[in-house]
Amino acid sequence: MRQKDDQPFAELLNRFRTASQTEEDIQCIQSRAIDPSDNNYPSDALHIWAENSPANQHNDLKLEQIPAPLFHLKAIDQYPPNVSQQDIDRVLARPRSETSGLDSDIYIKEAARVMLTMNINIADRLINGQLGTVVRIEVNQTNQKPTVIYIKFDDDKAGSTLIQQSSNPFVRQNKVVPIQAVLAKIKVRPNKPSSPEIQRVQFPFTLAYAVSIHKVQGLSLTNVVISFELIKQRSFNYGQVYVALSRATSLNSIHVLGTLKNRHVKADPRF
Repeated sequence: MRQKDDQPFAELLNRFRTASQTEEDIQCIQSRAIDPSDNNYPSDALHIWAENSPANQHNDLKLEQIPAPLFHLKAIDQYPPNVSQQDIDRVLARPRSETSGLDSDIYIKEAARVMLTMNINIADRLINGQLGTVVRIEVNQTNQKPTVIYIKFDDDKAGSTLIQQSSNPFVRQNKVVPIQAVLAKIKVRPNKPSSPEIQRVQFPFTLAYAVSIHKVQGLSLTNVVISFELIKQRSFNYGQVYVALSRATSLNSIHVLGTLKNRHVKADPRF
């Protein structure tokens, strides 16, 4: 469905999915190579890396370039009694995908690009993976901490019902969605139904100038930069190249950093 308007691209992706791509397929993707110094470089497009560290670096760099006040959104965690500090530290070290989509710390500015990290209202399209831009940060005058963050989503249907029903003129006039911190419960022992839980209150988004491949499942992108440069990883994991490429809606949506090689493309032999 994602590539329904570019059938040759859909067929190329199927070959990448089974690691049966041809040399022409590799050259086809490589034809989308671009240099960051190029005048047409899409610096605000979502960047995808195989690893976390270059994605985090890119996010930090882009945030730094915004000439606006920086806010630190620190999660408020409430720990259950009778749980060791060691167990708590172990939970806090987990990736966001294992903490109900809520980060411990978020740094944010007005005009920053962000992505929702959990489903807020599926019917209103406020879903995990929605991309948008922070338009305004409302701050508590007493403690100077953000209370509401207004986001203009790329998908104009995201939050449309909430916007229509809002009594806030700023929300309606600017078609922005007010996002507040949410409460999530994080099991200390994920596989045990009776596990004690940490209660976390945090804003449900993350910076979205760049993400790692394992965080892009489900996204549909009309403009994306994909890096084939590896820093620490020796090679790409099963399906990583396919997942990154298949987020794009067409070949023209893709911009490539580095060089794609046949050995980068691997299919899991179990499937």
